[in-house]
Amino acid sequence: MASGTAFAARGGRRFYNNRPRNQGRNNNASKSPPTHFLSLPIGHHVRLQEAVSSFTDRLLQCTPALPGLDRSIVIAPRRLHLTLGVMTLNDDDGTSANSTSGPAPAPTKTLREALSLLLSLEPRIKELLSGSRLCVPLHRMNIMEPDGGNPDNAHVLWLGPSHDSEDARRLQKIGEMVNRTFREAGFISERRPLKLHCTVLNTSHRKPRGRGPRQPFSYRALVTSPATRPFFPAPAHFRDAIEVDFGTWDVEEIQLCKMGSYGRDGEYVSCGGFSLIS
Repeated sequence: MASGTAFAARGGRRFYNNRPRNQGRNNNASKSPPTHFLSLPIGHHVRLQEAVSSFTDRLLQCTPALPGLDRSIVIAPRRLHLTLGVMTLNDDDGTSANSTSGPAPAPTKTLREALSLLLSLEPRIKELLSGSRLCVPLHRMNIMEPDGGNPDNAHVLWLGPSHDSEDARRLQKIGEMVNRTFREAGFISERRPLKLHCTVLNTSHRKPRGRGPRQPFSYRALVTSPATRPFFPAPAHFRDAIEVDFGTWDVEEIQLCKMGSYGRDGEYVSCGGFSLIS
């Protein structure tokens, strides 16, 4: 059972570091784009959908409008999840799952191989759980590194777990184990430490898409807006994560999902995985 959808503010935590948003990413255009990601889906919880929608709806109803905020950058609550890693895979017929007309080489790893590796981790994950549920406590809010370190130039707002509970420590341990296993097997190329988070706003989804750099939103305006007072007090500064309470939610499955896909209810389409419910 999921627990807690109260919005009691909790204080402050660590903010973004002073690293450019794209540092550590592979910007080589000759590389194939990611096609799949390892997911811990939580957007199926109706009460979580309601809690996050209540927050984002209040932001969108601000008058005057918050700078850079637009409904198109709001992530649909049904798609909420934590990502354990992204990868580029061939379909089992040998063709890339993201067909491109450019010079990118075909990925060497297949969807079938990735699913086989994921399924092989089930005993290890169940052992780490030791009969407990895998839960996501959404108790922190922050942004990814904004342009120039300026909170008025933010692109991603996220909710995530704290680090001071048994649920959070168990979640981090399992997430790091899965990510490390896929990195060592050559599926994941990203080398930065895993940062578990659930994206709520993302300017990469802005429509219509303009030319040139992405239009940011103002995190400063967002967190100081009266619209956010039911969720947390106005912060004294912008370099700490804000502690909130968007509840603690059971993860019922670990999935390998297809990038950009939409299921019947708007969720990402799972290509396979296994249940975490004993």
